Amino acid sequence: MDLGSYGTLQDAAEAPSAPTTLIYSILYSDPGAYGVFGGRDGKRVLQRNVERSGGGFFEVSKEQTVDRIFDILQEELRNQYNLGYVSDKPIAISEFRTSN
Repeated sequence: MDLGSYGTLQDAAEAPSAPTTLIYSILYSDPGAYGVFGGRDGKRVLQRNVERSGGGFFEVSKEQTVDRIFDILQEELRNQYNLGYVSDKPIAISEFRTSN
């Protein structure tokens, strides 16, 4: 249970507005920690942020341990790349270019 944060779930939901930022979320939740009253673990917020960013959502379970999740993340992040293009022909406005 997080008792030290000042932000709200709404703040967290609105935070990832930059389209170039990938968000990877790992939900490590103990339903018993919330007692008989239950509680919100933030799963929907985490999933929504991941969907917006194109990252990944993982939920810790007996089958999917924290170690296994980190192995998956490590492999995925090692295989990412950026592709950029800078033209040698200047343009005055933003426009599509064709290859010759």
